[in-house]
Order: sequence, then C-alpha cells, then structure tokens
Amino acid sequence: MKLKKILIGALILALAAASSYFLYFKNKTKATSSAPVLTALVERGSITESIKGSGTIQPYRLMELNPRGNGTVERVYVKAGDKVKAGDPLLLLGNRSTDLALQKAEINLAEQQKNLEKALSNLEKAEIKSPDRGIVTEITVKKGDEISKGTTVAKLRLNPGKTLVKAPFNAAQIKDIKVGDKADVLFLDSLFNKEGVVTEISEKGKLQSTGAIYYYATVEIDGDYYVEGSETLVDVTVHTANGVQKAVEMVSLEAPEEIEIKSEASGTVASIHVKENSLVNAGAKLISLDSDELKETVESAKRSLELAKLDLEEKQLAKSELLYTAPFDGTVVEVNVSEGEELVQSGSQSSSEPLIILADYSKMKVVISVDELDAVKIKEGMPVKITSDAFPSKEWSGTVEHVAEIGTSSNEVSTFDVTVVTGPIEELKAGMTVTAEIIIQSKEDALILPANAIREANGKTFVILAGSESENQGESRRQNMREVKLGIKTSDYVEILEGLSEGDTVIIPTSANSTQTNRQNLRNPGMFMGPGGGPPAGRSGR
Repeated sequence: MKLKKILIGALILALAAASSYFLYFKNKTKATSSAPVLTALVERGSITESIKGSGTIQPYRLMELNPRGNGTVERVYVKAGDKVKAGDPLLLLGNRSTDLALQKAEINLAEQQKNLEKALSNLEKAEIKSPDRGIVTEITVKKGDEISKGTTVAKLRLNPGKTLVKAPFNAAQIKDIKVGDKADVLFLDSLFNKEGVVTEISEKGKLQSTGAIYYYATVEIDGDYYVEGSETLVDVTVHTANGVQKAVEMVSLEAPEEIEIKSEASGTVASIHVKENSLVNAGAKLISLDSDELKETVESAKRSLELAKLDLEEKQLAKSELLYTAPFDGTVVEVNVSEGEELVQSGSQSSSEPLIILADYSKMKVVISVDELDAVKIKEGMPVKITSDAFPSKEWSGTVEHVAEIGTSSNEVSTFDVTVVTGPIEELKAGMTVTAEIIIQSKEDALILPANAIREANGKTFVILAGSESENQGESRRQNMREVKLGIKTSDYVEILEGLSEGDTVIIPTSANSTQTNRQNLRNPGMFMGPGGGPPAGRSGR
C-alpha cells in the first residue's frame, strides 16, 4: 500500500513537470515566432568610400616679410590690397655702409684681375721666344743652368736670305726716291748686277768730312752676299718716277743685323727647343724656364682673385637684400612700414610684426589630420569635396596634394597630415573651418546592400536569404546562407560583386534572430556568423 502511494506521487510529479515544460516551450516558440524579421533588398546605385576631416582654409602660400638687415626705408612700392607679380619690388632700404662695402669689393676685384694678368704674363715670359725671323747663330746657355732676368740666352741674325746696302744720295736726288722703288746693285769686283728694292729712306742728312750732306736709301736684295771679314763694294742706281738716280759714292754691303735674346724672367733652363744655325720664325719657342716662384705667384694671384669674387658676391647679396621683391604672384594683405622709418634688426626682431604680408589666393589649401589606417589609403591626386557650414548648399572641388611622410603619435595612435588644394574660393575667408571629404573610390550602377546584412565566418562573408519560415528558424536560416564577394565597403553599405543578384532579399538579423542563429551555430561552428550575431569585427570605409 505504501509503495502504491509512492508510485502515484511520482506519476503526478512527472505529469506536472511535463505540463510545465510544454507550456514553457509553447510560450518560447510563440515569443520566437513573434520576433520581427528585418530584410533588405539588393539594389543598384552609387557607392563611395571616403574619408572626412576638418581644418581651416588658408591661402595656398603666405609670406611674412621680415627685416633682413638694418637701414632706412627709402621706398614702399605697395599698399594693402595690391596685386603683385613674382619679382615685383615691394620695399627698398638704404644703407650707406653696404654701398661703400660694395664699391670697395668692385675695386678690389679689378686689382686682383690685373695682378693675375701680370702674373700670367710673367709666367709666359718663362717661355723665351724669338722676337723676329732669323737664324740662331749661338745658344749661350745649357739645360739645368740657373739664370736671372736679363741673361743673354741666344743670338739671332735677322733678315736671313737678304742683303742690305745703304747707298748715299744728295738732297736733290733723295726727293725723287720713294720706298718701293726698284734699284740695281752692281758688284764692282765681278760686275754682277742684282736687282733690289728700296725699303727705307733716312729723314735726316749726314754731314761728310768734305762738308757735303748725304741722305741714305736702304736697298734690299735677295740672297746672302755678305762675307764676314771681307769688304764687297757695290754701286747703286735707283729707278724713280722722275728718272734714274745714281748713288754719289760706291758703298760696301751691310753686315747682317744680329741681336741678343735676353731672358725676361729668372729660373732654371728646363728645355732648349732649337739648335745653332737654325732658321726660326717670329714667335718660335727657343728656351723654356722652370720657375717655381712664377708658378706660385700665379697660383697666389688666382686665389686672391677668387676671394675677391666671393667678397664681391657677398657685398652684392647684401645690397640685393635691401630690395624686397615678391617671391610669387599674390595679393598684399598688410603693409606695416612707412618711408623714412629706420629698421634695426635685433635678437627680438622675430617677435615683431612683419613688414609686409603677401598671400597667394590663386589656390587655397586645407590640412586635415587622419589616422594611420586611413592614411595608407590616401594617394596624391585623389579628388576631394570641400564643404562649409557657412554655405551649406555649396560644394567645392579639390585634390590631395601631399600626405605627410611622418605622423604624430598621441595615446598610442598615429595621425598624419593630409594637404588638400582647391582652386580660388571667393566665398570663404582664410581661417574659416571647412570639411574635406577625400574620395578613396567610387562606383556608379553597383549592386549594393546595407552593411549590417553581412556576416563573416572563417575569413569568408555571407548573407541570409529571406525565405519561408519553418518552426525551426535557425535551421531554415542556416540552409539559406549565401557566400558573397564584396567590393567597396562603407559604414552603411557594401558593394556585392558575386553571390547575389539585383532584387534578392536578405535578412538583417535582429538581436533575437542573432541569439537563435548563434545557438544553431554552436552546433555547427563552421557556419559561425560573428560574435553575438552583430557586425563582424574589423574596420569599414567611412
């Protein structure tokens, strides 16, 4: 009897437990079935990945003109608002000390140039050359000799192959004789006649012992007829325009003129370039001297000349810095100096206001700061949209000009400055805040889907196709999962490259849906769709 009561009690408890479980399961199923299901449609449209940042709009270039030295303001060429071209004068200072220093430098340069020319001329004299055409009759030095300036180094006989005769004429005759007249020279010992030409006529007469005054005409004949130590008598007749004039006396042949060639420099005989009895022309090199002193003088003169050039360049630079010119085309923003004002540069000068401020408004620029993950996406030349809260309906175009190579680190995050350049913007004033949206990539007529419809698993991306709902919703959704390939990603939308077609409907999991889906995925880890059913971890485009 006691056992029967125990069995009846156990049966009653089992029935109660079964009833409770049935009611709980029924209510749970009802709650799950009543959870809303969000869906999204795969559509065609435009998608753009961009990065935004804000900064202040500034002129493309801004120059503050500060004093470069001391002086008096002689001329101010511009006023605020003036347009200037690169190279236009802005301001002129006067400085007497600078002017005097420049004049001294110019004079010194001229002197050093002369010194070098003189040194080179002296060095050139170490090359001893023939002053005229002739025959070298004697070399008076030998290689290795140390000689001083003025030493005779060779003898030269002039006019080789020619013989001269100086024939006397009286005053009446000499009037008819001209240079270039033909002449006959008769050798009295052999009665040999040789034709010659008058090359010179003396202007003054020479008094003779008889009291007569003779004038001499020099006649040149071809050939070497003079014999050393022998007297050869000749008779000369000149054919003039007014007839024949015969010399008043017979004369002897003139000995050839011989000159001594002297060194114009000191040094060691390094080379002898000719031999005795050699025929040389005017300018022919005869002897070379080696002179360390002359070489050092030339080198010293060259160094002095270079120093003089550098000094002049320095003084010219100092002078040029008194004239301030525009470094680029632009607009004068401020002029803070007046003519007659004395400018004195000091250590605190950098803290004073600039003399002139010049801005280039032909282009504008804005610098924005982006984090390191975005910086690597940005390239020079990328298009940029510029907007301003002051003009909400306007938009301006720009391009990325530069991405900083070195970032700034703060709180273990590095940021990089990006310089964006636009055309002139008349509506905006320098210093106004603008937003720059850098277009990383953009596509028209793309298949797009809300980003929160995408799930990730094992490095792949999936969506849940919307379909008939069964009692086991997790099982149904797992069967409707579709792998997709993504293109452009933004925070709101993604581009579908493969896996879906236009018009397809996919489920956007809610919290309830995500919870049940995760329960199903716990039984099938290969279909895991992200922690908590939320968006996959990682960073999407802005």
